[in-house]
Amino acid sequence: MKFLLIRERLRRKNFKKIEILIVALKSIIYNQKINADYRWEASLLLSKLIKNNSKSTFKNRCFITGRRHGYIKNFNMSRIKVRNLARNNSLPSIYKLNR
Repeated sequence: MKFLLIRERLRRKNFKKIEILIVALKSIIYNQKINADYRWEASLLLSKLIKNNSKSTFKNRCFITGRRHGYIKNFNMSRIKVRNLARNNSLPSIYKLNR
């Protein structure tokens, strides 16, 4: 599972590098005052950039186990780890009531 976490970090790092370029290309494409040839070139370049570096390919994963399902965004962990840490009173202000 470690390799999945590494792959996800690399995807996010690569996207962060080209995010400004993607926003600039989109603004060129949607600007009707710019020549159609320039907008067409911008759309071709954008399609090449987004092919492997799309933001929609990101998967939220637990940083401890790498589990994708049952991910709790507030803790960046899976529900199982949150439950175990809450049981042991390891999370601040979160505790499990023993009845």
